[in-house]
Amino acid sequence: MPKKLSAADVKKFHDQGYVCPVPVFDAAEVADLRRKLAEFEAREGGTLKGGVRNKPHLFLRWLYDLVTDVTLLDAVEDLIGPDILLYHAQWFIKEPRTPDFVSFHQDSAYWSLNEAQGLSAWVAFEPSGPENGCMQVIPGTHKEAMEHEDRRAADNMLWRGQTVKQRIDESKAVDFVLKPGEMSIHHARIVHGSGPNRSDRRRIGYSIRYLPAHIARVGTRDSALLVRGKDRWGNFDPEPAPKFDYDPDGVRFHAEMNRRYMEHYMSAELEQKLTGAR
Repeated sequence: MPKKLSAADVKKFHDQGYVCPVPVFDAAEVADLRRKLAEFEAREGGTLKGGVRNKPHLFLRWLYDLVTDVTLLDAVEDLIGPDILLYHAQWFIKEPRTPDFVSFHQDSAYWSLNEAQGLSAWVAFEPSGPENGCMQVIPGTHKEAMEHEDRRAADNMLWRGQTVKQRIDESKAVDFVLKPGEMSIHHARIVHGSGPNRSDRRRIGYSIRYLPAHIARVGTRDSALLVRGKDRWGNFDPEPAPKFDYDPDGVRFHAEMNRRYMEHYMSAELEQKLTGAR
């Protein structure tokens, strides 16, 4: 029996590739998260850019507490089982009236894993809807691996601009409309993207990529954070939890992790060709 989701939610994820919305945090918790994010942005000099967008839960205890939240992980466990690794996470923040977008793609095309498994939980810090560039998915596309190409563009929030090559019927797209404190969950192989923010408010989300712990990376070894259950496979180097915000050990580890991650991520060769999972 599922811990958080309904049986219908679990079926929808496997049949269509997504579940949305899923309530996680209440109004008081969201207000506290927004305050902490504002402090983080102020310390980093404004809208988050570059390496601090990637896995800051490795040096911020409050974000570590978010990605290991019991309610959130109960929903993840309902879909991928009790042994869970956090493979990657990233801020996606769109400022008001800006052209930033995310091209339609499948995450599994560049996660470089031996199976096209896992999911992304996208936690909303502000309301997210069509007017401010919410995420969209094409239901059912998680059942087929598609060919991708890099289409770099200044406004594309994906640094490599990875994009599905074949024509996508965007009329089938489903908008992920979220209130603050809710999250969406999508399969690692579903086609998804988002348009620009045409509104007067920010769109803020923390996107967290979870894997069943038996999954392995293809190619260069990487690291991951065990967030629930046991890792009996040892396919990733273990990531430590920060003891407090800006824990010096966490800051150092994050810098090294981010260097390795960007080397892997920006390499246009290998990964897709090494695995049929895509």
